[in-house]
Amino acid sequence: MVVFTCNHCGESLQKPKVEKHYSFQCRRGKFLTCVDCLKDFSGEEYTGHVKCLTEEERYAAKGAFKNGNVKKGELKQEMWSDTIKSILDEDSNLNYKCKNLLNHIAGFNNVPRKKQKFINFMKSTMGGRVDNSTIEEVWNIIEEHKKNTSNPPVEEAMKTDLLKRKVDENRNTQNEKDSKKQKLDLETEENKSEESNVDSTKFNFKDEILKVLNKKESISITKLEKKILKKFSTNTQTVDIEKFKKKFAKKLKKIPNVSCEDEKIILNKL
Repeated sequence: MVVFTCNHCGESLQKPKVEKHYSFQCRRGKFLTCVDCLKDFSGEEYTGHVKCLTEEERYAAKGAFKNGNVKKGELKQEMWSDTIKSILDEDSNLNYKCKNLLNHIAGFNNVPRKKQKFINFMKSTMGGRVDNSTIEEVWNIIEEHKKNTSNPPVEEAMKTDLLKRKVDENRNTQNEKDSKKQKLDLETEENKSEESNVDSTKFNFKDEILKVLNKKESISITKLEKKILKKFSTNTQTVDIEKFKKKFAKKLKKIPNVSCEDEKIILNKL
């Protein structure tokens, strides 16, 4: 059975005793810690914690036990066992026969939850030491207690657990997609940069400068630069102005029959 510690007063509580503890002893908001897995629970969250690690599982090698995926049947059986223990703890008006039979039931972890199978199981395990009326009475006590219990049904606890797992899975999937998209965007940018560099290396500064100067034997260096920049821009996707200016000045100086006078570029025809 799952056992909790009250984080207000430090008292250890079996699961069926939690409601009584917060109703009559520690009249504050429910705030519990499981003594096995040390997980904290606020409000009604603890109701979904129906099975925890055994000491063997906690200290076993990784992968030795499959934890986290509790089967629906195990959840219901755990709730059933909690109900029996809760009746024994809370109901002081039980007659001797009923109390004796409930103590007998508490020793099993595979008690049928259907009425006829329950009756047959009791007859078989008690070896004829109990009459039908007592079995019927105990069954009715259990059913009545289940109706009056405020704990949410097992299905709700399972849905909550399943929803949390799905949210985690979706979050991991989205993170993986985002990571792939960022990688793809980075590769695209790198490819664009490479394409731009290839295009700029194909641009022939000397030829373009001479074409302009052949039409106008002299031109201001500013106008020449603008004309070459305009031509250059049509050959490349992105233009780094500073790099362009440095390259333009470097290429201009290397042309042998071109001179610069009073901020004007002059073509010296041979």
